[in-house]
Amino acid sequence: MNSMATKSSEPWAAANPVEALLALYRQPPLDKLKAPAFGQPDEFTLTASALLDREVLEGVVSRFTTSFGEGADRKAAASIWSKYYFSSVSIPTLGANLLLEQTLPVGLEQMRLELGDKGQPARIWLPHGGVSLHHQTQARFSALFDDHCTPLIEALAAVSGLSAKVFWSNLGHYVEFIGKTCSRHPDFPGAGEPLLGYLETKTLPDGRRNPLYQPVRYLELGGETPTRVRRLCCVKYRLPGEPLCGGCPLKPENKPTKRQR
Repeated sequence: MNSMATKSSEPWAAANPVEALLALYRQPPLDKLKAPAFGQPDEFTLTASALLDREVLEGVVSRFTTSFGEGADRKAAASIWSKYYFSSVSIPTLGANLLLEQTLPVGLEQMRLELGDKGQPARIWLPHGGVSLHHQTQARFSALFDDHCTPLIEALAAVSGLSAKVFWSNLGHYVEFIGKTCSRHPDFPGAGEPLLGYLETKTLPDGRRNPLYQPVRYLELGGETPTRVRRLCCVKYRLPGEPLCGGCPLKPENKPTKRQR
């Protein structure tokens, strides 16, 4: 059990889980992040399950690809689209899991997706604030990783032709980020450790390879502190005007000399 149980006077200890989660977004370290929306959407939205329809997903990805100009690289555009999506879904879901011990309703039939003007994921809509966490083991992340992200990644790989490993890497980038962020929360120190431990697990309890194993590395590159470098490139650079990301493994200055995690 995390320290929330001893902080009943804090706003995130509210009986209403929606109020509790939104309160976390009003102060550091989550105050710069976009919170999910709750209730009935007032904008056009898609159910997440609709994205498993090949025709629907192809239409969404094609619309986003054309925003980069004629002949834009579809694989790279799909990769960037997935980064919008995974940041919108994984950060609030895992934040609620780790800080509030709540499981948000991110089932593919429950969650709705609001799209931006270019077809990019803009916000997720959830019907309610979730239920209390039932598992303290790695199974606590199964609803997000296995039930939600796995079929979507398979669908994205099928319509784009990009390796599923790149989409898992994109997801892992945000998963590691929110794990680290939760661990440094002043009121929940170390809260992200269960998730960070999951990222260090090469083989899952059921014998499957963990597709989120070590998505980023911390390398000794001559600076005062280790540099955070992604294990795989997101291929964003294949789009016009898009440089390599700061933590891209293809950057010469990010080539490892000594590994440290």
